[in-house]
Amino acid sequence: MTVLFVAVVVTVAAAGGVAFGQADEEGEAVQPVAVESAAPPWRDLERAQHDLAVAITARDGLQRALDRTVDELHRELARLDQLNSTDTGKKLLNDEAERLIVQEYMAGGYLEDLVFVLGVSEATDAIWRNALLSEVSEVFEEALAARENVPGERERTEARIRRLDDAIPYLSSRLRETAQSIEAAEWVVYIAEINDMAERERVQNGFIEPTEQHWYNLRFCESTNNYTAESSNGLFYGAYQFEPRTWRTVGGTGNPAHARPEEQDARARLLYARRGDQPWPRAYCGRWLPAN
Repeated sequence: MTVLFVAVVVTVAAAGGVAFGQADEEGEAVQPVAVESAAPPWRDLERAQHDLAVAITARDGLQRALDRTVDELHRELARLDQLNSTDTGKKLLNDEAERLIVQEYMAGGYLEDLVFVLGVSEATDAIWRNALLSEVSEVFEEALAARENVPGERERTEARIRRLDDAIPYLSSRLRETAQSIEAAEWVVYIAEINDMAERERVQNGFIEPTEQHWYNLRFCESTNNYTAESSNGLFYGAYQFEPRTWRTVGGTGNPAHARPEEQDARARLLYARRGDQPWPRAYCGRWLPAN
């Protein structure tokens, strides 16, 4: 991590309220203070765009997972309703009886007469009610076994419903988190685009790139590094003491002192890229910027 030496100066209002923190008339010495600094992520447009794409992909994946979970829950709830239906047990028994009747018929049994007379549906219904023929006793017993399995299937369905029901709040919470991540990533991209424009224009205009130390010294001189500063005469705002008109020329809106620090930093870089140190006269705080 880079260690910088920051100039701390006495706060004195400059002529016309243009700057703060300049040395007093007796020339009080500047005292260096060590601080730590790292390049902010919003200076890297490619990385910012990649991070945004990752956040969007995560959001889309979670949304698909949530949609699938909700659909599956609806299916399981419908299945539970079916299992709870008064006709469900009988339907399962009839289905099983029909299957076994066909098997018995294929094996050459005596059920074909019953099926021939009553039809499969009525025959199985007759089996369910009375077990009319002794030959179908085995069918009836297996049908009863099928009925006994219905509660077990209900328990399994209810267990799946509980798991799905628990998963939905978790996925919804993660989805809200990714929405916040996307919002933050979009802001980083927005700032990175300003910084990218500033870098390209600075190179085009041939200005020397200020270091983080230069920018800190400028901010401290202008406003004691206070991003919400407003001059006493009401003409200058923010850490870099923007005039509202100048702020608008670099794409800013509203009161510069109300903008987030990273936006003030980016728009100050864009202003420097276009005009060098001219907006900050070298007789005052502009002396903290590199001489072009």
